[in-house]
Amino acid sequence: MFVYNSWYVAATPKELADGNVVARTILSHKIALFKTESGQYAAVRDACIHRQAPLSLGHVIGETIQCRYHGARFGTHGRCTHVPGQAVISPKAVVRSYPVCERHGYIWIWMGEPELAVDESTIPSSLALLDTNSDMQSCTGVFESMRANYRLLNDNLFDITHAEFVHPESFGGEEVRFYRNAQPGSEPMDRGLTYEIKERSIHFRTHADSLGDEGAPLWPMMMAQALNKESWTGPLDFTMEVSWHAPCYTTFHISLRPAGQPDAKAVEFHDFHAAVPETEKSSHYFYTVGINYGDENTLSHLAEETRNVFKQDVVLLEAQQVSVGDLDVLTVPHASFNGDRLQLEGRKILDRLVNEERDSKIIAREV
Repeated sequence: MFVYNSWYVAATPKELADGNVVARTILSHKIALFKTESGQYAAVRDACIHRQAPLSLGHVIGETIQCRYHGARFGTHGRCTHVPGQAVISPKAVVRSYPVCERHGYIWIWMGEPELAVDESTIPSSLALLDTNSDMQSCTGVFESMRANYRLLNDNLFDITHAEFVHPESFGGEEVRFYRNAQPGSEPMDRGLTYEIKERSIHFRTHADSLGDEGAPLWPMMMAQALNKESWTGPLDFTMEVSWHAPCYTTFHISLRPAGQPDAKAVEFHDFHAAVPETEKSSHYFYTVGINYGDENTLSHLAEETRNVFKQDVVLLEAQQVSVGDLDVLTVPHASFNGDRLQLEGRKILDRLVNEERDSKIIAREV
């Protein structure tokens, strides 16, 4: 079910600040994440090789993590470097280590064959917008251990049609209905949706000139905030671009302008979603929210609203997981709708990647 040779979001720098050690399960591997005193990020198997005590209960000492049970210390590459009262250390005193890097405001971990970790192409390039756009301010958040398989979360992020019914007070407007009649193509279509399917990604975009009250309530609220007005009642020119990157990343870029003013500065909303597999039945959900208007309070308010919206999804996703149990949602009796097209294409990409790793015998080492 998992793609191993890929970079996964593992934590935020804030979580690992001040000597904090984070215990996190990713792809069913129990991992301890930490930052050394020199600033190097590291990830090791969360079990001391001595008596299997979780290293995440320990402490950062210099460039090592020290087990809380008997004081053994392990370097960033997993080798035991110190045992109290013992001069010679067994060469077997090694815990598995994982390649890590810091990119775009996250700490990433490579779960597959270490020698392949030099390839960073599985880190979505769309995240770079938050780094390069000087007008954009952003913040991150995380939902831990959502009790639903990551594929259900992937499906949910793809499926903008559900917003009409689950999020009518925020994201659910007429523009999400265009998704049901998606057409292949690379150019925007007024009041339509076009998509491209690539080797490891899917991109779609939609546009609507003069979107009025039939649009989602969130868009006029954003325009009013950007212009420092109490409300916005006029029509808007609306553009939404969405990119999904295997195995579990979705980015949205919303652009708004007053209708008929193509030269006006766009009000932009950019968000990133990472549906990181924890186990076969649970996921971590990391997100970034970015805007090019307002101040820190504006951003904080919008981020909290985004979090509240996703809480509505969690209720349904966890209920879905209970319904399907140990099975996949597409292996139980089901019917697909027009709005499922791109979700199914994304699942095909995932299945291909999983099968390619299995066929080439590229599998995860013992956890």
